[in-house]
Amino acid sequence: MSTAEVSETQRLRFKLKEAEEALEKAAQYGLQLLESQHELQNQLEEQRAEMTNTIEALEQEKYSLQREVELKVRMLESMGSECDTIKQQQKLLWEQQEAMQERNHAWEISDFKNKLEKMKAELDEARLSDRQLRHKLELQSEMLSSKSEELRALSERAHETMSSEVLGLQIDKTELEAARDLLEHEINEMKYRQQQLELTNTNLQRQVERLSEEKEEREREAISYFNSLEKTREACQDLQIQLDHALQQGQDPNSKGNSLFSEVEDRRAEMERQLISMKVQYQSLQKQHAFSRQQLHRMKIQIATLLQLKGCQADPEQLERLQAMLGQKNNEIEVLMIKLRQLEKLEVTHKAELSCASAGEQVYGDGTYYTDLLKMQLTASKQESDRLGDELSLQRMKALAESQRVLEVERKLFGSERALKLCQGENMKLRVRLDELRMKYEPDAVNKDRVQKRRREKLPVDMPADEPTEKGPGKHQPAVNGEAGQIEPSATLLQEVPAPEPASQLPRETKRVRISEEPPRSVPVDLKIKKEEEEEVEIGAENSRAERKSRQRAHPVIHVSSKPTSENQCAQQ
Repeated sequence: MSTAEVSETQRLRFKLKEAEEALEKAAQYGLQLLESQHELQNQLEEQRAEMTNTIEALEQEKYSLQREVELKVRMLESMGSECDTIKQQQKLLWEQQEAMQERNHAWEISDFKNKLEKMKAELDEARLSDRQLRHKLELQSEMLSSKSEELRALSERAHETMSSEVLGLQIDKTELEAARDLLEHEINEMKYRQQQLELTNTNLQRQVERLSEEKEEREREAISYFNSLEKTREACQDLQIQLDHALQQGQDPNSKGNSLFSEVEDRRAEMERQLISMKVQYQSLQKQHAFSRQQLHRMKIQIATLLQLKGCQADPEQLERLQAMLGQKNNEIEVLMIKLRQLEKLEVTHKAELSCASAGEQVYGDGTYYTDLLKMQLTASKQESDRLGDELSLQRMKALAESQRVLEVERKLFGSERALKLCQGENMKLRVRLDELRMKYEPDAVNKDRVQKRRREKLPVDMPADEPTEKGPGKHQPAVNGEAGQIEPSATLLQEVPAPEPASQLPRETKRVRISEEPPRSVPVDLKIKKEEEEEVEIGAENSRAERKSRQRAHPVIHVSSKPTSENQCAQQ
């Protein structure tokens, strides 16, 4: 083996050692993750103990409140009626959400079916083209073997004397065989075209069936929309009747009296209970927020370290390619050595034959006219073979230069990719540091800097209550609470992901939209951080996929073997 090959093997071994060290580091990080998981479990146990304490305190408050509740029968009746209304509202909301989920699932299923059909069609086309190309390759190999046999036969018959009629017949035979091959090639092309048309026909039939099924599903959805619209109209009418009845009761003077103070007291007790529950929820959410912030910080640090490790690792595909190239070059060197020995033997035998021929000429006298002619033809053929050998070596050198250029480009590409991964890791570390400084010095400055513009919708009386709001070009509008006239922040957080819109929608009445300036509502910071982290992870995954695709689409390395095959010789002749 040469020094270049030894250095190459040493470099590959060094890369393998680096990969093993990276694996050891990954194992260490796995142990650290396990330790962090144990810490999380301990924290969860502490949280559970705190929750048991709060539950005990709430039970004591419940016991103290039960003695007061026994004296308030009217409060129980009002709470029962409110509970019934809330149950009805929750049931209606649950039905709406279930219908929306079913529609979304149906749209996703149809989308996946379309993708599956497209992939099947592409797979069938790829298989058909592969089969056709293999058949073409077999035909070409057969033609090549037949042509090589003919060429060998012609070279053997060239030394024999042949008449002009036999030569003409042979020329006619070759022309007829060429015409026959051309016709067979056209027939094969027509067969391939017919197979492709049959495949496209089957794909179109599948697409027609799928479109018919989608049409039936859309018709069923339209019917369900119409039924839900009728139900909402009936519900609106019932609510209007209840509203009129409540207005009449409010205008009745007999209903007002001493019960006013009892109603105020009941409402005060109810608001106190709600205040206690909200305080408990607020404290639990604060603890959960601190815990999630710590976990997010750790996860960012781990992601940055993993990105740096990934940037330091070598590409296994490149290593395999280099090993394959090294083996191929070694095989080429062995073949060239064997060929050099054969050529030396042929040269020795040729010199011996020339010496014997010169001795025979001296014995038998001067050469004749035919021997001179054969010598001239031999020299001409030698000159032609030398010229062809020079051209072949020139082409080989060009191909080698091209392969070296491609290898250099690949090296630059892998170097830039490694630098990109290192930059991503540094960027992640800087983001973590920026988040730490922001949480340390400006914890509440994020929510005070911007004024949010929101849409408030005023629905007419005859419009259904559960009709979806208008959608922007990239996200849902926040949900509207009809009773309180406020927009819930939780709905804006849960409806960030856009759902696929149906192709055909029922015509609906226009809405009146008023844009009003409102004070910014405080959105939980941990949810924002989670969304930013998810966006960063998605961007990193998209970049890695794009790099992988560009790496796969890169031009392959051209390997030129120094062994002259029979196909190359036939093409040159």
